[in-house]
Amino acid sequence: MEEEKVEVKNESKKFNLKGFDFKNFDYKKYLPFAGIALAVIVVIIILVVLLGGGPKKAVKKFVSGMNKRNVSKIVKNIDFAGMSAWEFNYDEDDFSDDDYDNFIEDYKDIDKDEIKEESKYIEDMMEDSFDDMKDDYKSYKIKIEKFKDVEKLGKDLYAVDAKISVLAKPKDKDETDEIDESETATFIVYKNKLISFGEIGL
Repeated sequence: MEEEKVEVKNESKKFNLKGFDFKNFDYKKYLPFAGIALAVIVVIIILVVLLGGGPKKAVKKFVSGMNKRNVSKIVKNIDFAGMSAWEFNYDEDDFSDDDYDNFIEDYKDIDKDEIKEESKYIEDMMEDSFDDMKDDYKSYKIKIEKFKDVEKLGKDLYAVDAKISVLAKPKDKDETDEIDESETATFIVYKNKLISFGEIGL
């Protein structure tokens, strides 16, 4: 007796849009899932904004540290190797690809002892400045009015233009003048840390 051969065909089912009935599609039952997906996307965006770095955030941290007169907080936000490589050597308004390559080379060549000296110098200068401010002013507030421009100079290197206002109330008006000024300062940021502080100091 011969066995009957049964041929089995494996057919993959393909979704055919032409045969899909859009008019009678019950989209309402999928709305909760769409709402959850949208909520997840919103949460991700918020987390990126709050936890992410960036050149603007580096400037905000610097200004926050200045207002709190917190030297350690300010120092954590400064790249001293970048500061040494940048200062007096480059102009953000006339910055080329060759300048960027040179900056990276200068950055790599900075001596660690030089970085320590630069750091100590800045810390001492800030401590002295904050002591003077405390003696002369009863209040001192730096505020970022708005960010005007963020220009990418190269990989991880940015020039941030921000309108900065400074308002300081003296303890004794006869000895110290009140400060009420506003100007645009350019901050240079490398890898989310400051290496140049514009016209407002350091």
